[in-house]
Amino acid sequence: MKIWWQSSTPIHRLHDYRSTLAEHLNSVKRPETEIDINGVDDGSMDLHYNAVVAVNSYGPGGVLNKIIQAADQGYDAVAIGCFLDPAMQEAREVVPIPVLGLGEASMLMACMYGHRFSGIAFHNKQAQYYDRKAFEYGLSARHISFGNLGIDFNQVQTAFTSPETMTGTFISESRRLVAQGAEVILAACATVNAIIRREKIQEVDGALVMDCNAVLLKLTEAMAELSQSAGLRASQRLLYQRPDRRSLGEWMKIYGFRSSPQLRP
Repeated sequence: MKIWWQSSTPIHRLHDYRSTLAEHLNSVKRPETEIDINGVDDGSMDLHYNAVVAVNSYGPGGVLNKIIQAADQGYDAVAIGCFLDPAMQEAREVVPIPVLGLGEASMLMACMYGHRFSGIAFHNKQAQYYDRKAFEYGLSARHISFGNLGIDFNQVQTAFTSPETMTGTFISESRRLVAQGAEVILAACATVNAIIRREKIQEVDGALVMDCNAVLLKLTEAMAELSQSAGLRASQRLLYQRPDRRSLGEWMKIYGFRSSPQLRP
């Protein structure tokens, strides 16, 4: 089984993040699973701005373009390792393989580990966005408004070498959310999750701190297997109805999409 892990960042430049993530994913994958970690060809680190996430997602060499590459290269499924679930719905519309997003997968799984969940974003703008996603996914009755660490994405990177400040804030925010009724806490960013998992923070005041990256990978493996063994595919009625390959090829030319990586150092 071949899984394409897609970051919304130029992860080829984020060496601490990439190595920590790879070590973790390889520790929880099935023995026969191959995981390829990919990012966007280029992109800004100002990921607390929705506009940056949009450009990283939909531009040439971005998330959607990369997922099309994954399908064309014979991968069995795609895991979008970003809690914003960038281009997830659009990708399900244009590729025939399972596409899962970190945010949706984590929120749905959290509902099986506790009645109410919350999470911690790295920035307050993202926390508000995640609250909107919970509503979009029909989970507003199960979710408590997300907290945040009060830092930007570049500051998150420093926590790979000096994690104490970030992890301390994470635990404090978790306690605040647990006091409001949260039973499951989500580290609402694949990068933050990589650090929280490495530092072995699995529980705060009795509430589960869910390993979102592991959940996404294991669900992606399961969806790939269901596709192969039971023939399950995204519905072709309405939302995920696919265009024909000729139309998709024309769109890729119009918008300058790439057939292979063009990573910018």
